[in-house]
Amino acid sequence: MASVSSVSSASSIYGSRNVISGLASGLDTEGMIENAISAYKNKITSLSQKRTKTEWKQESYRSMIDKMSSFLAKYTSYRSSNNLMSTSFFDQAVKTVAKGSNADKVTATGRSNSDIRVDRVRQLASAATYKLSGTFLDKQTSDFNSGTVSAAAPGSMDLDKDMTVSTFSGSMTLAYGGSNALSYLTINFDETKTYDNAQELADEINRQLEEQTVIIGSKSYTGKELTEELVRAEVKDGKITFADPKNNNVYISAASDSVKKQLLGGQDLSSIYGKQVKSLDASGVANMKETMSTLEYLSSKGGSLQITLDGVTKTVKMPTAKDIKADKDDKRTPAERDQAYLEALQKNIDEAFGKGKLTVSDKNGGEKGIQLQFTTGQKGSTFSVQSTKGETLGFGESNQITSYLNTNKTLGELLGEDGFKDLEALYELKVDSNGKVTKVPVTDTDGNQLYSFKVNGKEVGRFNENTTLSTVINTMNSNSDSGVKVGYSKLTNELTFTAKDTGAASEIRFEGLSSKLFGAPGTYDDKGDGTYTKGQDAILEVSINGTSLGEITRSSNSVELDGMTINLKGTFGYETDEDGNIKYDVSQSLDEKGNPLFSVDQGDGKSKQFSAEKLDDGRLAFLDEKSGKTVYGSMDEDGKLTFENHKGEEVYARVDAQGRLRFDAGSDQAMDVSAVTEKTAVRDDKAEAVTFETSSDADKIVDVVKEMVADYNAMVTEIKNAYSTLPLYRNQSKNQRYEPLTDEDKEGMSESTIEAWEEKAKTGILFGDNDLRSLYTRLTSAVSMTGENGAALRAAGITVNYSNGLSTLEFNETKFRDALNNDPDAVRDAFTASTDSGAKSNGLMQALKQPLELYGKTEGGKGVLVSKAGSPLAPSTMYTNTIQQELDKIDKEIEKWEDKMSDQVDYYTSKFSQLEQLVAQMNSQSSYFAQLMGG
Repeated sequence: MASVSSVSSASSIYGSRNVISGLASGLDTEGMIENAISAYKNKITSLSQKRTKTEWKQESYRSMIDKMSSFLAKYTSYRSSNNLMSTSFFDQAVKTVAKGSNADKVTATGRSNSDIRVDRVRQLASAATYKLSGTFLDKQTSDFNSGTVSAAAPGSMDLDKDMTVSTFSGSMTLAYGGSNALSYLTINFDETKTYDNAQELADEINRQLEEQTVIIGSKSYTGKELTEELVRAEVKDGKITFADPKNNNVYISAASDSVKKQLLGGQDLSSIYGKQVKSLDASGVANMKETMSTLEYLSSKGGSLQITLDGVTKTVKMPTAKDIKADKDDKRTPAERDQAYLEALQKNIDEAFGKGKLTVSDKNGGEKGIQLQFTTGQKGSTFSVQSTKGETLGFGESNQITSYLNTNKTLGELLGEDGFKDLEALYELKVDSNGKVTKVPVTDTDGNQLYSFKVNGKEVGRFNENTTLSTVINTMNSNSDSGVKVGYSKLTNELTFTAKDTGAASEIRFEGLSSKLFGAPGTYDDKGDGTYTKGQDAILEVSINGTSLGEITRSSNSVELDGMTINLKGTFGYETDEDGNIKYDVSQSLDEKGNPLFSVDQGDGKSKQFSAEKLDDGRLAFLDEKSGKTVYGSMDEDGKLTFENHKGEEVYARVDAQGRLRFDAGSDQAMDVSAVTEKTAVRDDKAEAVTFETSSDADKIVDVVKEMVADYNAMVTEIKNAYSTLPLYRNQSKNQRYEPLTDEDKEGMSESTIEAWEEKAKTGILFGDNDLRSLYTRLTSAVSMTGENGAALRAAGITVNYSNGLSTLEFNETKFRDALNNDPDAVRDAFTASTDSGAKSNGLMQALKQPLELYGKTEGGKGVLVSKAGSPLAPSTMYTNTIQQELDKIDKEIEKWEDKMSDQVDYYTSKFSQLEQLVAQMNSQSSYFAQLMGG
């Protein structure tokens, strides 16, 4: 094939051919051939010029993409120090510095016309938290507070117990889609699972097929849909074949050795059509099993443990019958043999990790077989133990035990068989064509019932027995409605739930399924299963312009005061103990009449407050709210109260069913009474208040905004000129434009002349481009802002100038500096506001970012122009863009026409060569005859 050329004249059309010139005939054979193929040469030249112009278009687009990407990266990226979308960038215009010896406890941003002073901070705001040990969810894991780190298998193993084992195991792979398989489907055969007939084996294959996915085009098949519409195992005469409703060719592409031997008769597997194996011989599957003891099974089947201790993973061999000398002459009791097995296993673990690092024991204590338990004495250690023989070892279906909560466990595994029994399932109402309303269960794609998972009264997800704990955690953290985040630490085996908002109103509340899983915060303190800490408000004393506001509370540590935002970092202004805790004076609370208050504990978190009159003799006078009689009380040094009636008889306090305070002679219903006290923080009168000093530093912002305006104007000017500039004509009357120069054209031209010509040829190359026109319109619309932000921009000296059909920005530095000094927040918001953050309208930078990303984005989803022309900033687009496809198409056209021209040159060269040879022969014969005739 001929190679693709650039814009050339194809002047050397002969290449390496030996062309016989018209020496004999006197004809200009080369000229005649060139004339004959001139149409081909012209076509190639035209295509080459088209290719060059297409490349120029691509270069022009990429130039604009570079400017847009540079603009976005420089002025809208969080990685840029010149990010005009960042509020913190504009905070540089106002520097507010805390002053005083406690200045490290408070910071501030913004400006205020008031004189603000923080006199003292008694309490920081905090969010509600709930800490729950992983042991609450999985009793086999270790409680961090237990002193050791341990984990036990949920089940046990009996070394003498007989078990039936399959004689085939491993896996088999089905290729779906013929030799060029669309998908590979893997079926695993567990050696502990046996089958009584071929249908049982086929059912197991279909069950595993339904757990997999096949994608055909844009459609995914899984579950019942896969086995019903694509491939399923069927039994006929003891053979298992694979139904293929769509005729996409299903065959067995790979199988482990025992599967080949038992189910495939030892056949070799091939992907070649006609040699593919498409069925299993399961006629004898009922006999493909053998019986052995658990110890024999672990010994003969290569049992081992994969242990990961503090990030280090090693394989530990399970002891064999030989290792513990268990033979037919063994006289030991089962308990003695179990102990020997544990000692042998401990020896293998010590050889792997070192002595004392991880110990193994029998949690059963020698009863009912061995329940493996692993322990490490170091707090903060983690380990996991897994084995392919895990089910036999008592590890359960997961084949793994861990010292920490395994978040890959399903809710069914964690909650047990009865975990979902009392929960209200999800239903929806459906109306049929007859208007009948039916209550229909809400299920997942596999038809399993779903349950609502609520946090703080908001549904964050819908789960069931098959949902993993990690899915629940991730869903909670990605859902903003619940207002709760959750984290899990393997080192402490602890779940920590934290309310997103601080303040006394923040809460963590579970119900239904979430309560079943995580308990009920605030109710498990006594049981030790979880610790709930209520959220609290910030408490501080503030003075404005010399006037004290006293103590104020805020739900956040970020407090707005007359335009200045105060950020609380620590407490000060109070006396503290040696541990740094604020000291409090405790005194008895008084009612509005100055009488002391008391409280009676009714149990279940209920209490009743009441007051007593303090008598001159020091006694307290209480009122029986039913009889109206006075009862006298005395309080000892420890605050314990005793009561006596007017006869001097001892009586006891209680609250009756009607909520009345009663005093009875009997003590069987007595309730505890205590003084109601209040704590008052002890002020440090010598503590220095925090004051604030504000100054302006606008230079950085002014410089960046000035650069942004210049960059925007350069970018928008190039875009406008690109689509609005008309192409240039070298002969208007003949409609002849400037075209790319051919190699022949360039001969005899100077470099400057060539550059000038090509500059004219490039002019108007993108004239009338609709994408650029739309981009320009969006950009000019973005800067022509209305509303508060638009007014703030104009007040700050940033206006739109329209001249000669072009809209650009103008920047008045003096007005901008004045605006920064007088109303920096308005300037900041005019640039940074975003509707995504709750603003009424977008500020300038967000308004510009949207069209620039739509057309010039190079990361993630690609912009319109990037998809069209590609960009080095998005390497994946360099060879997949629309213009590159056009170039590839032109290259193929050029190649096709060069091949045609080459064929024509070969044809004419051959013909003229033959002509020259014939003329030469005729001339030679003519000379010979002339000599014979005496010429």
